[in-house]
Amino acid sequence: MVKKISLLSILFLFQVAGMNAYAANIEVFHINEGKVVKEVPANDTVHKEVEGILKGITDIFREFEPIPKSGQMVKIPLDPAIKVENQWFHALVSEVILIFPEYENPHLMLFDDENNAFFFTFDASVDRILDELKLKLNERNNSKNSP
Repeated sequence: MVKKISLLSILFLFQVAGMNAYAANIEVFHINEGKVVKEVPANDTVHKEVEGILKGITDIFREFEPIPKSGQMVKIPLDPAIKVENQWFHALVSEVILIFPEYENPHLMLFDDENNAFFFTFDASVDRILDELKLKLNERNNSKNSP
């Protein structure tokens, strides 16, 4: 129950932060601090990198806690939206949340048409996105997401 409340709190904060005039901004949410710590205008470079990540989905995230206790989450609006069709997910995606746990490989959260959250692993580099956002993370998280 506590985890569900925590997940809902984080999602609520992202939604509230996204309601401002800069709804097309990429938002960096610091889990430990419980707030959005950085906003960067969305751009074509990040959009293209996210396309690669979506094509690189390898599996459902199977860990018990998809939202870590520490780390960062990056909400990336997608305009135009990207159609994702694989064995686990079929929907038009207008927003991606990259999850960077403090000491684990990153994973990804998507929402379907009914606003249900889905978590996935992927095999794609996040380096270019991190460079664009000028984010420094734990060394283990900076390269290709591999098991």
